[in-house]
Amino acid sequence: MIHNETLETLIRRYVVFDSTSPTGFETVKCAVCNDYKVRGGFKFDGETVFYSCFNCSLKTGYDPEQSRHSIKPKMKEVLLAFGVPEDEIKKAISFNFFKEKKEKVAVAAKPNGMELPITEHHLPKNSVLVTSGSSPWCEVAEQYLLSRMLKPTDFSWYVTDSGSYEGRILIPYFFRGKIIYWQGRSMDDETVQPRYKNPTVEKSNIFFNMDEIYRHTNEPLFVTEGPLDAISIGKNAVALLGSTLTDFKRNELRKAASRRRVIFVIDKNLNGFKLGNEVLRDGEGQEWYVTVFPDNVEDANDALKKLGRLWIATHLSTTACKGFHGKLLLELKCSKT
Repeated sequence: MIHNETLETLIRRYVVFDSTSPTGFETVKCAVCNDYKVRGGFKFDGETVFYSCFNCSLKTGYDPEQSRHSIKPKMKEVLLAFGVPEDEIKKAISFNFFKEKKEKVAVAAKPNGMELPITEHHLPKNSVLVTSGSSPWCEVAEQYLLSRMLKPTDFSWYVTDSGSYEGRILIPYFFRGKIIYWQGRSMDDETVQPRYKNPTVEKSNIFFNMDEIYRHTNEPLFVTEGPLDAISIGKNAVALLGSTLTDFKRNELRKAASRRRVIFVIDKNLNGFKLGNEVLRDGEGQEWYVTVFPDNVEDANDALKKLGRLWIATHLSTTACKGFHGKLLLELKCSKT
C-alpha cells in the first residue's frame, strides 16, 4: 500500500468508475447488491467519502472528523464488496488518528481543471438560429452549409449581425442543456479573418457534443479535432478543440473506453501524427484506436461531400487499429513536417 494513503486514493486503486452524476457521485455498478445497471456511486468531499446505491437504497460514508480511526460497518461492507482489502482499509483509517483536528473553514474551491464544466456562456448579441430565417445571414449560412453537404437542420447553427461575429456561423457547444462554449467559423476565409473567433473561456475540460461521452451505448465513439468534422460524422462523434489531450479529456475518454470503442480520427499533418502517437501510448491496454482517411480524402467533411455519411461510418469502424498496426498507419498516412 502507498504510505499515508487516504481512503479516496485507496478506493480509486480498486474501483473503476463509469461517469460523474450531476450531484457529484462517481457512478459504478453496486457490488453489494450486484446490480446489473450503473446505479451506485461514490462521492469524495475532501477526506469525507459517501456511498449510495439507488437500487438497494444503501447509504453510508466515512468522515474522518467524526470517526477518526474507525469505520462504519456498512461502509466497510461496501469497500470489501468492491475488493478493497481489509488490512489496507485499516491502515488508511488508522493513519487519521495521528492527524490534528482542524476547524472547518468555508473556502471557495479552486478549479483544478478536472471538473465538469457548469458555467453557461451566452452567444454574441443578436444571435439567431439559422433555421429561423430571421436574418439575411441565415440565407448565407444555409448556402455555406449546403456547400459542405450539411443541412441547417443537422445542428443548432446560429448567426449574428453583431460586430466581428458578422459573417461567421456560430457553433454552440452544449452540455446538459447549457451552452458551455462556442466557436464562430468564417463563412468566407478570404474576406473574414481569422478563420475562427472564440470566447475567452478555459477549454481544457470541454468537448464538442460532450453529452455523447456519457451516453450508455456500445456504439463506437469517434473523436475528432474540430466540431465540423464531428458533425460530418454524426451524433456519436465528439471534438477535442484541437490536437491536445488534456488530463481531463484523457480521463473522461478512458472512462468512455470501459463501455465502448473510442476511435480517434487523426488529421494527416504533423499535429495529427503527434496526437495519434500520444493516443497509442496512453491508450495501451484499453479500447483506444486510431484511424486516418485515405489519400484522396482530406477530412471528415471532405468525405461527407465525396462519399456520404454511411461510407464514413463504415470506413472509420473497419480501419480503426492500435498497437503496431496503429503506428504503421500513422507513419504511412501522416505528414512529419
